[in-house]
Amino acid sequence: MKVKDRLSFQFTFMFALLLLLVLTGVFLFAGHNRVNTFFDKLDDRAINVAQFYLAEDNLSKENFKSVIEKFPQSLASENIRIYTDHYQPKFIPEDSVHWDRRILKQVIEQKKIHFSEGNRQVTGIYYVDNSGNFIVIVSAVDEAGYHYLHDLSLVMVFFFMASLLITFFIGKIFSKIALHPIVSITGNLKRIRASSLDLRLPVAERKTDEIDNLSLTINKLLEHLEQSFESQQSFIANASHELRTPITTILGEAETTLVHERPKEEYQLTLVNIIKETEGLNEIINSLMDLMQMDLAHYELQSVRMDELLWEIVDELDNDKVKIDYNIPNDRLKCTIMGNRRLLFIGINNVIKNAVKFSDGKDVFCELFCNEVGINIKIRDQGIGMTQKDILNIFQPFFRASNALNYAGHGIGLSLTQNVLKYHNGIIVVNSVVDTGTEFHLIFPN
Repeated sequence: MKVKDRLSFQFTFMFALLLLLVLTGVFLFAGHNRVNTFFDKLDDRAINVAQFYLAEDNLSKENFKSVIEKFPQSLASENIRIYTDHYQPKFIPEDSVHWDRRILKQVIEQKKIHFSEGNRQVTGIYYVDNSGNFIVIVSAVDEAGYHYLHDLSLVMVFFFMASLLITFFIGKIFSKIALHPIVSITGNLKRIRASSLDLRLPVAERKTDEIDNLSLTINKLLEHLEQSFESQQSFIANASHELRTPITTILGEAETTLVHERPKEEYQLTLVNIIKETEGLNEIINSLMDLMQMDLAHYELQSVRMDELLWEIVDELDNDKVKIDYNIPNDRLKCTIMGNRRLLFIGINNVIKNAVKFSDGKDVFCELFCNEVGINIKIRDQGIGMTQKDILNIFQPFFRASNALNYAGHGIGLSLTQNVLKYHNGIIVVNSVVDTGTEFHLIFPN
């Protein structure tokens, strides 16, 4: 079932429940009002009967004439009985209709009673007259009232069914209108392919409703996909180039050496070059594997004290040019995060090694401190620096700044570091000035 049809049925169902409750309430109110109105008529009839039989000597001629005129106006299936306060019938014989003494006693006690027997309603009044006290009981069937309720129920059923049909078709129209933006989004998305990821969904300038938010979210997703595709294409192109270079060198060395006989020393030199290129090739492959595993693997997390980890990294480098400054609170738990120790070691180590490499023997400063943001590690060198344009691309795999081409490396380390930070919900802020130095600020939120 299509969404617009489902919405139409749901809207119709909710409206049907609401309308049914309203109509039921109206019908019950009408029925209750019919009962009360007919009891009022019975009360008037009982008083008229009592006056007709008992109050001729108490009323003026004009009033009694009015009573005589009203008396023939009987109710449907009317039955009248008059009793003394000693429960003896008066004026009208009981024949087949008589009332239980319990009811008569109740009339004397309460002065007026109302009750129903089947579809017949009954009124009993206690009438005080100068000739004695009497009980007047009048019962009748409200045929007009029942007929009115029957007609009302037919009208309500017809109105209910007609309203449901009208509501269903109106619901289809409104659901079509409501879903039109979704249909439009679907149509626009069908035009987007891998070759046209630069296309975006139209968004209203004011961005006032959920459809605009949905379009914005999809546009952000498309933007991420476009960046991923571009990164993938760049990665493949650069990886092919980086892998082809050492392989070409190895093949060239081997083919050149095999052209004719050479001295032993030249063979050894060739093997040394081949080993060197092979080690470089192996380093690239290992770096690529680490980079791929960051996207695919789930690593075990444990408590890692960042001050201890930073000390281990610097100790392994065994370089006295790396200066560490610890500004940590007495509570060492504030310098502890849940993470993977191996990944954190690799990510931070890559940044420090780069700082040492590009500083050309100058001091590298590492600072660890904690604040309300989280755990902070600042790594500052006094090296070659980089331009703002290069900073935007340094986390791309195989990218190398224009002034770093004379230094050994493959441009994978910082990509791996960024993935490590993302895995631990951290961020990297880079500031650099050419020929002055670079500062990497690693932040691990609390």
